[in-house]
Amino acid sequence: MKYIIQSDRLIDGSGSIPLPKGAIVIEGDKISKICTSDELTETDKNQAEILSVPGGSILPGFIEMHSHIHCSSEADAYEHITTESNETFLLRGTQAVRAALSSGVTTMRDLGSRNEVVFPLREGINHGIVPGPRLLVAGTPITTTGGHCNMFGTEANTSEEVVKAIRQQFKLGADCIKIMSTGGGFTPGTNVRAPQYSSEILKNAVNDAERLGLKVAAHCHAAEGVKNCVDAGIHNLIHCSWLSSNPSELYDYDGGVADLIAEKDIYVDPTLALSHLNKLRGKTIKPDAPAMRDPEKRFEILRDMWDRGVKFVTGMDSGMTNARFDDFAFIPEIMVNNMYISPLEAITCATKTSAECLGMEEEIGTLEAGKSADVIVVNGDPSEDITKLHDVNTIISQGTLVKRENTLLI
Repeated sequence: MKYIIQSDRLIDGSGSIPLPKGAIVIEGDKISKICTSDELTETDKNQAEILSVPGGSILPGFIEMHSHIHCSSEADAYEHITTESNETFLLRGTQAVRAALSSGVTTMRDLGSRNEVVFPLREGINHGIVPGPRLLVAGTPITTTGGHCNMFGTEANTSEEVVKAIRQQFKLGADCIKIMSTGGGFTPGTNVRAPQYSSEILKNAVNDAERLGLKVAAHCHAAEGVKNCVDAGIHNLIHCSWLSSNPSELYDYDGGVADLIAEKDIYVDPTLALSHLNKLRGKTIKPDAPAMRDPEKRFEILRDMWDRGVKFVTGMDSGMTNARFDDFAFIPEIMVNNMYISPLEAITCATKTSAECLGMEEEIGTLEAGKSADVIVVNGDPSEDITKLHDVNTIISQGTLVKRENTLLI
């Protein structure tokens, strides 16, 4: 199918200023031309279906970097994950990927779900059985015995066991590796303030994953865990919360380590919308919940990291309580409102930078001729008002029309 999309402006995801009266030509599953509406030729228009969105903005599809498609995102998500069957998880996952795609997410990375659920779901999307975005999967996360997300992870304690677990995920067809370097709030009894793995074990994990052509993302709340990950050369830090090992203190932020994160081109997914969504949806917060005790300090740290050149990507941690799969637009919104970066910078994090983190910048992330036809149109101008990203008018995912004139077609 051939489409021409026209709107008031085109935001290409590179950080460049919007192109007025933007137009994009899509042939099959690829972008064939970017131009202004006035530059469209009769050849461009020949046999093309023209989609015009007055007052709107054309953008690359969103990239959701951190999801758990078999988790419910409901208040009792932990009970669900510990009691439900794989069949129920698969049903939840089918709903999750549809919801994500419906919100403008055209590429989605799952960073921890049961192998028996997420691999078949990826195949179902690839074969057109269920609607969903391009899905990249880690499969089961690697954790210690009784460690964070052990209820659906692969438990491995020594370097040899961790490497074996990586090789097993590679054998199953994993697109990346997820390792839990510290405890996490979702798993009772784990310690968010202490590492689960040493830097040596993590370094061996990275070396073997790289040998297999895989990148490693690491969950890390504890400051010591962050340092271990940076020393090991982990490719993507998840949360990066800098929690102090001293329970009487909240953060133990180290600007020197942040400089190393920037120097080593390690990408950071701070999952910064989750606390906002918990507040928005009335979650009762435990008094000792570290991330909620001083949210202003948390954003001050993230802004300092940004100023030091750390690259941020856009993960929701969708599937956790209150983090729904169609919530993506809250991430750039919180980046603008709480980190005080510009709307265009936040959009770039959600597109180009996230594509680079995945190693897929030649295929997705910016609107360029030859790249995958992952294109959305929002009503209004998100370069001026970032909340307009919530109002998606049109979605094309790998050349397939998913939403048109505010109406879903899936």
